[in-house]
Amino acid sequence: MNTQAVPSAAAAVAPSDVVRRVADDAVEIAAVLAGRCMASQTRPLSTLAGHPIRVAVASELVQQQMLERARDTSEVLRQFADRRWWAIFDSAADQLEQWVDHGVLDLALATASACGGLPPRRVERGILGVTRHLRRLPEILAAQAPGGRLTAFRDGVSGTSWSWRPAGRMCAIRVPGNFPTMAVEWLQVLGARRPVVVITSDDDPVVSCLIAAALYGAGLPSDALSVCHGSAVTVWRGADQLVWPGEDVPSGVAVNRVKTYHFGRSKAILLPDGAEPETWQRLNRLAFAGSGRLCTNLSSLAVIGDQHDAAAAARKLAFAFSAIPPLDLDDPAARVPAWPQIDGAKAVEASIKREIAAGAVDVTQEVMNVPLLLERNGQTFLRPTVLLTGPESPLFGTELPFPFVAVASVARDEVLAAVRNSLIVSVLDANGSDIELLETLAAEPTISKVFAGDHFDRGYEPIDPHEGYLSDFLFQKKPVLTGIVEPRALYTP
Repeated sequence: MNTQAVPSAAAAVAPSDVVRRVADDAVEIAAVLAGRCMASQTRPLSTLAGHPIRVAVASELVQQQMLERARDTSEVLRQFADRRWWAIFDSAADQLEQWVDHGVLDLALATASACGGLPPRRVERGILGVTRHLRRLPEILAAQAPGGRLTAFRDGVSGTSWSWRPAGRMCAIRVPGNFPTMAVEWLQVLGARRPVVVITSDDDPVVSCLIAAALYGAGLPSDALSVCHGSAVTVWRGADQLVWPGEDVPSGVAVNRVKTYHFGRSKAILLPDGAEPETWQRLNRLAFAGSGRLCTNLSSLAVIGDQHDAAAAARKLAFAFSAIPPLDLDDPAARVPAWPQIDGAKAVEASIKREIAAGAVDVTQEVMNVPLLLERNGQTFLRPTVLLTGPESPLFGTELPFPFVAVASVARDEVLAAVRNSLIVSVLDANGSDIELLETLAAEPTISKVFAGDHFDRGYEPIDPHEGYLSDFLFQKKPVLTGIVEPRALYTP
């Protein structure tokens, strides 16, 4: 074991080191190698029109250095006293808030918006959401530790007959560019005292670097965290463990080394008389949270009843949608994302129009009389959409990266088939009477969370198992019998 003293932190990294203007008013986004910003090689990104942005490229050699440095600091992180360790995350949260309050992040927010299409104000709100996660990390990780003991992340003591040990010395994590709060995934891994190499998406190469800068300024050892951009094949192939978004695991990675996450297809079930006056605004918030780009967003609503019931529900939801129209991204009230890649927007538009040609109804069009595809000031939007269709439609249960909900009538005995393969199924039952349905949903292996009653719009709560607990992947239980201390008996013959 490495018994060296806990090293001093890396030199402070400022937001202007992460995102900076270069020649011809272009913007350059650095990578972070073990506490240092670097951008010796760059490549252009496809962004919103009028925003020339380049992102750092980490060579194979640099990626290998990221892996090796992370492995070398694995034991170092386990030597931190708990109070000092959690103080790093608290201080980083303070720093991020100060940067927001003082306007230090204006260029970074505009750059993140140009890369992924989120309004800058939404990026800022997402970063503030990250600060709340940073402060809650002890609570989040205690929920995942044996007996709720945070010290288990350091010493492996479980209080039972087995030892709890890391399943690898470092972990690489691919972060999708959906919304800044996606960083909570890699923050949990780092909080569990596992060195991390973050691989960003071209839709958001900014936020993870900003969080890294705040952590380094708060005292994180320089080899504990690196951030690279793009494909980073050397990193994900060479990592001890890999956390990967979506269901398509990259080739060349052993199944036992990878955990997938962030495919939601979350749905709701509306029982007869299950809606109350405030239900539609609550469903609206579920659909628009994170600008409609979260795995917990409502993607489909199954209405138990006939087509008339489904049409009535779709219309009420569409009226709620109409209160949040697409606005210029710089408008402080903007919540609808733009599409940096226009071809992607047109492809989604075409898939929706195919369903309409096959008999689906664009209920939002009837309510708002606004085209599905909009272009404003060089920005391309898809108007938030409620589509009345059938449960057999390929768009029922599809997760799209903007506020979109497919509504369908479903018979009571067919509802389970309609809502399978969901991260969340929310049951709207004002009377709380259908206990049998709740039990059936909870027993379905392809459904991860079931919420009902006053909790139907719980969404993401970081102490809940979310596609399982990360610690179940990061650590393994090992019987360790030395002959010096007898293991605790599990049962008496």
